[in-house]
Amino acid sequence: MRFRLRRDVARLVCTAFLFLSSHAAWAAIHEVTVGDNFFSPSELTIEVGDTVRWINATGGAIHNVTSSDDAWVPSATASSFTFEVVFNDPGSFGYLCTIHPGSMQGTITVEGGNMSAAELAVTAFSAGNGPFSAGQEVTFNTTIQNTGDADSGATSLDFFAQPGGGSVQAGEISLQSIPGDAVLIGTKNIANVPQGGSVNDQSTIAIPASIPPGNYVIGVTLNFSDTNSGNNELTDADIVQFVGEFFINSGLNDAWVNADAAFQGLFFTVFPDIGLLFLSWFTFDSVLPAGEDTATFGAHDHRWVTASGLFSPGNTVDLNIELTTGGIFNASDPLATQDTNYGTMTIVFNHCNEAIVTYDFPGLGISGQMTLTRAAPDNIPVCEALNAEMQGGS
Repeated sequence: MRFRLRRDVARLVCTAFLFLSSHAAWAAIHEVTVGDNFFSPSELTIEVGDTVRWINATGGAIHNVTSSDDAWVPSATASSFTFEVVFNDPGSFGYLCTIHPGSMQGTITVEGGNMSAAELAVTAFSAGNGPFSAGQEVTFNTTIQNTGDADSGATSLDFFAQPGGGSVQAGEISLQSIPGDAVLIGTKNIANVPQGGSVNDQSTIAIPASIPPGNYVIGVTLNFSDTNSGNNELTDADIVQFVGEFFINSGLNDAWVNADAAFQGLFFTVFPDIGLLFLSWFTFDSVLPAGEDTATFGAHDHRWVTASGLFSPGNTVDLNIELTTGGIFNASDPLATQDTNYGTMTIVFNHCNEAIVTYDFPGLGISGQMTLTRAAPDNIPVCEALNAEMQGGS
């Protein structure tokens, strides 16, 4: 048994030696001469895993070796140096001397090879339905799959908006070669996509104010060099509207509701001349009443609060919530009283049919957030026209 174990160990050592020797045989070293105003050879084809060694031994003018697309850290800028780069990914890699860019350029073409490589593809992407306003945070959902035989390592996603509308068919735009009128929305770094696995990325990015209002197709590009770059981009299936910067205006006057709270709602009234927003909120008690409490008029669990706040040009307003009590139906005696500090509220209008409301009632221990939309869309065109007018004057 002891002899057999030693013999097996010897076999393993020999196997490892043969593997390392064969691997060393695969990976070749190619030399490029750095001369005064030339690389020789300037065009070189190698295999994945090979090394390129640039030798500047002239002792004359200073030169360097710099990647055209930041594929490697540049060499020293000097009159004499030796510089090496190992190429583990297939593709075409341009380079130049930044001191003499007009006359000193070259290309390394890396082919197949015998080393493992990641193969990534964007298999799903969604950007939401919109409309979206400037500064609004939007969540992009992207699925990346790795069907290769190695981990990907670090990569990144770029999110773009391509102007379109009726003339652009979503799903048909190739963002691998980004058109000149496409706009970068944001970038997300991806640490790694494991071999044979996938990454479901959720990136929340604020819409840049630089994007003009209009209809767009949203797309994503995966910045990764592999054998099939055609599946490294995808567009959302829906045309999305960007409304630009949003301004509170009197077109918001309407009944607004929270889809998660039936038979409740808020009524907004905007006074643009004095920059005031007033609202009334019809809701119910925070807990179901005990016993058989009764009311002569209406239901005993009905609750109304009002709120008001001044706003500056923009999409946000802070309000004080007021509670009015002690009155009688359609009478002034007794005189009702009002608690003007019953709570606070902040409303952010994303566009003419969406508002995010954050509320806080400190004395009750009640706080939260809700998304409101209009009870009916009739006044949306009025709001959009007023907003466009205010954008032009901003």
